[in-house]
Amino acid sequence: MNDLVYSSNGYLVTNQDKISTISKVDVNSVQKLIRTYRQDLECFGKLEFSLQKIAKTNKKIYELNEQQATLLLTYMKNSESVRNAKKVLVFAFYQMKEKLKNLEQEQMQKLAFRQSLGYKSQLKQQKLKYENEIKALKYDLEHKNELSFKRKLSNEELLELRKILARDYNILCMKEWEFSLFAEKIGKNEVFEAILKRLENKLYYYKNYDDIEKFYSKHPFFKKQYSLKD
Repeated sequence: MNDLVYSSNGYLVTNQDKISTISKVDVNSVQKLIRTYRQDLECFGKLEFSLQKIAKTNKKIYELNEQQATLLLTYMKNSESVRNAKKVLVFAFYQMKEKLKNLEQEQMQKLAFRQSLGYKSQLKQQKLKYENEIKALKYDLEHKNELSFKRKLSNEELLELRKILARDYNILCMKEWEFSLFAEKIGKNEVFEAILKRLENKLYYYKNYDDIEKFYSKHPFFKKQYSLKD
């Protein structure tokens, strides 16, 4: 009897009809035995049941776990059919437990395999990410001191270059319009010392550009001068 034992609410059980079939004992007698020894049977767990609609009535179908079913058979007369039923029942529960155990192991193996694939995929993605980061870092290290003049520098790059030249090399780099404006202002009645002093002031400006920019950024006069830039 292939469906003698089945799963119900997470437990392996059989029912009164199946016990009646394998023991060749009338189902009403089996049910009466269950009701008579209900207290004994519930020593091994709550006695569950379901309702089966037959015609206009509901038939109560008792479900018994392995211990309850085995105990119930011991309360029957020790006939040959009952003894055979005990053997069949014991084997059916054992067989079903082994089946569920193998199924659980198979599911665990599938889960482990899927997790392994996911882990390998994650490692592959992380490896690719790190390789790209290493390539980017290597490129930065190889080109960090390069300054390309194959294209026109942006205003920000030019400003940075002027600051570097002033700070590190004492070189003043000026745009043509800046020099014209500077020459026009200092060219009238100015001696060489005054010119030199103004050059030093300009050099100081670019050497300390960040501090000066921060300090005078909100000053009206500074804003006006700043607007003359590109």
